[in-house]
Amino acid sequence: MKILKFSILCMLTVLSAGANTLFAQKMNVEDILAKHLNSIGSVKNRDSVKTRIIVSDVEFLLQAQNPINGKFVMASSTEGAIFGINLEANNYRLDKFSYDGKKIRVGYITPGLRSILGGFILSYEDVLKEGLLGGTLSSSWALLKTEGKPKLTYGGTDKINGKETYVIEYSPKGGADIDIKIFLDKENFRHVRTEYNKVIAARMSGGGIDRSATQVETRYKVIEDFSNFKKFGVLTLPGSYKIEHSFGRGGLSTKAEWKFKVTDASFNQPLGDNAFDIDAN
Repeated sequence: MKILKFSILCMLTVLSAGANTLFAQKMNVEDILAKHLNSIGSVKNRDSVKTRIIVSDVEFLLQAQNPINGKFVMASSTEGAIFGINLEANNYRLDKFSYDGKKIRVGYITPGLRSILGGFILSYEDVLKEGLLGGTLSSSWALLKTEGKPKLTYGGTDKINGKETYVIEYSPKGGADIDIKIFLDKENFRHVRTEYNKVIAARMSGGGIDRSATQVETRYKVIEDFSNFKKFGVLTLPGSYKIEHSFGRGGLSTKAEWKFKVTDASFNQPLGDNAFDIDAN
């Protein structure tokens, strides 16, 4: 009898392990995406929110310099979005960029000069066109409507800020020369990070091998982090948001950070015909 009970116990253990393995195999991108969308709100609640206006305090840090404070506003619909950063700095007072469903617009922070962030957006327009920037804070969030847009590939798992996450590799509809990864919390499927990576390899120049020694690898990396999730109206959204931009070439590197703390979120406000024209706002 003891042998029979032991055999049954072993069998149940094997079956349980097999079921867990089968579940892991079935956990594809579509399953993960569906659970992610439900982490924002029910289908009814998501569909009920057509526009969003997010207001945040912002702190900007460049290298080891003192932080600069200001305000951040993002207005979005299912078709586009506009971002505005207003800082208490003479040389970096106002930063604006938008997409109206047709055209990308990136403003200047001083005549003829764009910010580090503005330059990144201008170089990789899909970040704004496909609704990646701002994550779930935006009504045009890339994963809300994926039909006919990006290619999504399951990239395994990774640990982000101590949390286990699912990794989704994102390729824009027309392709891109930048690597994009989206990280979703394994426990609750919330969007906690997007990473953008670009490596430009060192190249041989026409001046021969001696001259090519001066050609070095260049690396760009932008990270969006989202945390402190809470209920705003009918949706669960991040209360904290951070953008980190780093650039490296040879032994030189620069790092800039924008830290946002959401202070207000309003939904379904009329945005107007020129809402996404930075020159009109």
